[in-house]
Amino acid sequence: MLLFFAACFQPVFAQQEPDGEVMLNFNYPAVGNVYLNGVFFGDVAFLPLGEVLSMLHISTERTESGKGLKGAYPTKNDNWSVDPVTNKLIIKGKSEALEADKYYLGELDLFLHPDYFKKIFGITFTVNIYALSLSMKSDFTLPIEERQKRENIRRQLQQRNNLDTLSAPLIYNRERKALSLGVLDYNVNYTTSDVGNNLGLFLNAGMELLGGDLQGSFNGNLNNGNLLNSFSGLRWRYVLPGGMTPERNVGMASISAGQISTTSFSNAANLVGVSVTNNPVIPRLELDVFIIDGTTVPDSEVELLIGGQLVDFTRADEVGYYRFNAPVTYGTVRLSTRIYTPQGEVIIQDRQIQVPFSFLPKGFVGYNIQAGLPQFTFDSLGTGMTSHADISYGITNALTVRAGADQGAIFGERAIYPVFGLSARLFQQYLLNVDALPDRYYRANASVFYSDNTTINAQFTEYNQNSALNFRGQTRDGNLNVFYPFKILGKFSGFRVTGERIWFNTGLGVNNYQFDFNTQINRVVVRFNYRGGARGLINDPENTSQNQFGLFTSSLTYTLPRSPGIPVYVRGLFLRGQFRYSTLLKQGESVSFLLSQTLFKNGRFTLGYDRELLRDLSRFQVGFLYDFNSLRSSTQYTKGTNGHAFQQGFSGSLAYDPAGGMIIPSNRDQVTRSGAAVRLFVDSNENGLFDEGEEIVPAKAIRLDRSANILIGTDGILRITQLQSYWKYRLDIDITALPNPNLAPKLKSFSFVAEPNRFRQIDIPLYQTGIIDGFVLVEKNGQTQGQGGLRLELIREGESEPVEIIRTFTDGSFYSYGLLPGKYKLRIDSKQLEFMQVNSIPGQLEFEIKALADGDYLEGLTLVLSPAGKQ
Repeated sequence: MLLFFAACFQPVFAQQEPDGEVMLNFNYPAVGNVYLNGVFFGDVAFLPLGEVLSMLHISTERTESGKGLKGAYPTKNDNWSVDPVTNKLIIKGKSEALEADKYYLGELDLFLHPDYFKKIFGITFTVNIYALSLSMKSDFTLPIEERQKRENIRRQLQQRNNLDTLSAPLIYNRERKALSLGVLDYNVNYTTSDVGNNLGLFLNAGMELLGGDLQGSFNGNLNNGNLLNSFSGLRWRYVLPGGMTPERNVGMASISAGQISTTSFSNAANLVGVSVTNNPVIPRLELDVFIIDGTTVPDSEVELLIGGQLVDFTRADEVGYYRFNAPVTYGTVRLSTRIYTPQGEVIIQDRQIQVPFSFLPKGFVGYNIQAGLPQFTFDSLGTGMTSHADISYGITNALTVRAGADQGAIFGERAIYPVFGLSARLFQQYLLNVDALPDRYYRANASVFYSDNTTINAQFTEYNQNSALNFRGQTRDGNLNVFYPFKILGKFSGFRVTGERIWFNTGLGVNNYQFDFNTQINRVVVRFNYRGGARGLINDPENTSQNQFGLFTSSLTYTLPRSPGIPVYVRGLFLRGQFRYSTLLKQGESVSFLLSQTLFKNGRFTLGYDRELLRDLSRFQVGFLYDFNSLRSSTQYTKGTNGHAFQQGFSGSLAYDPAGGMIIPSNRDQVTRSGAAVRLFVDSNENGLFDEGEEIVPAKAIRLDRSANILIGTDGILRITQLQSYWKYRLDIDITALPNPNLAPKLKSFSFVAEPNRFRQIDIPLYQTGIIDGFVLVEKNGQTQGQGGLRLELIREGESEPVEIIRTFTDGSFYSYGLLPGKYKLRIDSKQLEFMQVNSIPGQLEFEIKALADGDYLEGLTLVLSPAGKQ
């Protein structure tokens, strides 16, 4: 028994003692600057396995002997184990002997030779013997680095939430104008070919009139000397304050007059008349709160992501339970939970929710009313009054019912056609929509969107045979659409099946179907499609073979990578080839090729060839599209068997900027959108207004809480485009981006409302930042003297955390500079006061940094320390 005991613990008692033990200075970005204990054998430093892995957050557990460690790294399948008692070593699941001269079992830890850290964990340690310092390099991303990234993201989330809770005062509210010039979108297109010349002009204008947004379009066409022109979409809309508050259910949101369309469930009618609604012009974003909970490994970190963005995080309790309240927004919402277990395992769970905009929040009522004369063409109006009205009610957040009526000869022979419907969400992700139009049709639609992107959509319609909407003479129809994604060799692939069945009043019917498959092989995307059934309308349902067809389409696309080893002129080159085969005719129908490449950063060159095999026709085309800052140019030449054509087009937009009284060109449409001209300037006379002669600060030093285009002009003014009309935006000034670090605004954040169809002017005055200085004195033996080494907390009004920690010098003096205008509090760290057993008189200093052109300077701020209990 004694011999067995000695044999088991032989490595402990017979091991060689180290030459020395030292503290090594270890500095690594994710860890910080720490000291690590090491033992030396000659000039080789053995490092503590448990301490290193704990410091790097690599999960471990004790081996059966109690002296070794084991775990899985860098993946959960890469098992490792180091056991000095059994002299056994496991690396990536493979066992080998643990060399006796490459480990040392100390009293508190197991020390390993650096070679083992490299071999097992991919970590290379380098020791500087002279400086007694340690450096490290890892082949894999370390768990502590992943943890640090998560914590950084979470801190940013908390800061963003704190910013959202802080008030950003609405400085620029809606400012209605009786008349304000706006924006003009244009598209000019010239075409010359064998059959003649054609010049087309499309103009779409928008402005503000009588406090509302006005817009309309002109379309002109000059073809071989013949001029055709028309006006369309002329509409004036007045948005009430309630129309800009989607979170409220208001009585009236907007009034429109001019060319409008009815919100009918089926065939909408074009009217010249008036429309009234209480539906907001800003879409509702949130509908409901969805509870997400579950169980996992206790003490796991759990993150909630919506659309791939982190929105909340928590830690599972002692039994592994976690819970989130996730906001359900309109559209398709992808909810994911990402779980980080204490053992280093990552568990991802996904779910998908669809919420169409037809749903109303619980208790909300929505309505639409339209009335006017029907418009058949741009210069042809009917004589009979036509109207439509509908109302919706949210019974619950998952059930909305609606009803309405159409009146007028344009809808049919009857005086009034009623309409009914409902939208329901079952089990969070199953959608059901039912529309009932008596004497016309009844339709039901059901769909589901799973987290793996599998989608199923089914629709069935029952028609009234005498209805004007039954234009194909059918009694009913139904269709089913299924998409199933999967992976082939790790690449995403998908298979879609679509089927349609149409029943006719003759008792016969036709079937249409489609199969679609796509996958990726390296950088080649392959797609196969087959469509079969009846093409177009069925003129003779009893002889459906007249329009039968079967068409097989295959296509290949390839995109060259943008890696440095590829010549710059072909990086990102896009190639596509397509072949179509008629299974009915049993011969090829067409073949085509396309090449597309980005040129000069903002341009795109295309080269294409099409061949119609059935008609023996060919077509060759070359085109070039280029985005200038002020407009977009499109050039294309086509040469075919039957002739040629050359086309040149220009499109863009012009907007009036009130800040500079000038016209601002853009290469993107701006009608129905909004813009802002932001002027940063040094307020020399401190009146808060921009005056002639004051310095404009040319800096892109602003951020918005939503996406937009921000460009700085040659005049130093920032111009923001592509804003959504009537939306409220939060604007933050990035002080670090200002060219003068001593400049700062009076307000660092504020909000504004984007005006419809026009630019609004926003002026941001800047001032020199403030400076403070003073002393902290302590009473000793009836006298006062400066107290050095204290931490002073500087807190800005409205904020809970200090904006700066100020330390006093040895004589008790302190100072701070670069303070933004505003009110502040200054106090001594309470922990230091408690340790010193003194009180601060006063408890805190309150002062204000004023917005002055030359900066505010406060001196003589004094805090006195007295023994605790003495006032």
